[in-house]
Amino acid sequence: DPLAASTLFADVEWLCSEQFGGRGSYQAGARMASDFVYKELAKLGYRVFRQPVRAPYAENIIAVKEGGPRAVLVSAHHDHLGFKNDQVYLGADDNASGLAVLLGMARASAKLHFDDTVLFVSFGAEEDGLVGSGVYIRDPFWPLNKTDAVINFDMVGRNFFGAGADQESAAAVVGLEASPLAKSTVERAARRVGLKTIVVPARLLELFGLHDRTDDWWFRRQGIAAFHFSTGLNDDYHQISDTVDKIVPDQLARVARTAQALLLVMAGASERPSADPQ
Repeated sequence: DPLAASTLFADVEWLCSEQFGGRGSYQAGARMASDFVYKELAKLGYRVFRQPVRAPYAENIIAVKEGGPRAVLVSAHHDHLGFKNDQVYLGADDNASGLAVLLGMARASAKLHFDDTVLFVSFGAEEDGLVGSGVYIRDPFWPLNKTDAVINFDMVGRNFFGAGADQESAAAVVGLEASPLAKSTVERAARRVGLKTIVVPARLLELFGLHDRTDDWWFRRQGIAAFHFSTGLNDDYHQISDTVDKIVPDQLARVARTAQALLLVMAGASERPSADPQ
């Protein structure tokens, strides 16, 4: 099961292994991460492309499952802080967790038929100021005026807002006000998997100056419906303590199954397997 907690957690562990060196935005580990994503998506039969971001290591990886002329984009960033001040920042939650969810959804979607085209995009150089997603906006693989929605993941592997509320089985979803269909779909799917959704209007993030902190911001600026999943900040954010042992595997699965249900509806899948946990 590509959306099982154990499967998703295995990807987080692999992305945080020693050879990736923390996947620093402009370090060799980031290129190793994008190579891994490229190979995994290509094995599934997707057409996969590299989009240069900044030499020599930063790039976006774009996998395409062609359907109709409209598109839904699923995204996460693969980079983190890497080697810094002689220490390695592994970035288990930020953002190996989000990338694992993206890969799980890509595997779950590989044999489905969609009415719309689906793009799975792994962005580079997010930690340097959303550079990779900015490059995509300036040179989009699919026309932005034919991109109906973006589903983005950044930090989805912990209890909700561990630096404050620390709620189990909860996650924030930003931007659902853009689509009543998306909102109702997320609410139903979340109930099935036992995920409490904290619905956050995008305008609220603007009020607190947090609206431009994740890759979906670029798309929302273009008037595209952007739905962002996150379990929020915790005390290990951008610290060397953001390690695999802090990840909650069941949280990965709850988020992935909820988001997969959203993708199936937004992109018009002909088959809609249950979002219930196995």
